[in-house]
Amino acid sequence: MTPDASPVSEFANLVTSEAELEEICGRPLPQIIAKELPALDQMCRDFIATSPFCLIASANPSGYLDISPRGDPVGFTHIISDTMIALPDRPGNKRVDTFHNVLKDPRVSLIFFVPGKMETLRLRGTAQICADPKLLSKMVVGGHAPKLALLIHVETVFAHCPKCIIRSNLWQPEDWPESSQLPNMNAMMVKHAKINKTPDEWFESLKGTGELDLY
Repeated sequence: MTPDASPVSEFANLVTSEAELEEICGRPLPQIIAKELPALDQMCRDFIATSPFCLIASANPSGYLDISPRGDPVGFTHIISDTMIALPDRPGNKRVDTFHNVLKDPRVSLIFFVPGKMETLRLRGTAQICADPKLLSKMVVGGHAPKLALLIHVETVFAHCPKCIIRSNLWQPEDWPESSQLPNMNAMMVKHAKINKTPDEWFESLKGTGELDLY
């Protein structure tokens, strides 16, 4: 199925127009629309400077969306100006899906989180891959500079309301679900990639290859 194709559904009463959507959900207050900014103000800069984690969305050439997590010590996002930020690229699984996507379609969207903070910050813009040593030297952690950074030209930024964080109890450890029974990454890799090893054997095989390096 292509992104433009309508999925087959067993359910009735599908919403297929903006008029139907607005009839059900209503329209946002004018202030909700007006809160979008074309650049970072000081409050947005402070939020990003306090964030240790964000999600970045990009689109592949087929039009399908990809979402990738990014995390580092607080303030890992380098704020270059009110209209430009940079995210360091730390060692990972070398898929670099976001970078492959950006080479074809530079449009990206991000959402920043601050632990304990109910609000989030959403940002849209276009991205470029940068290997400038001067920029990368400002992103050193543990004595290691990233090999690449993602430059993001800010086009729209706005605060997102806290209701989803409140409803999910995301920052309330006493309400977190029991997760010890869930498989870890090694078990999922062995299962999904059909690797002829036990999860522990797979983990041991990664040691010394650099695949487990954080920086």
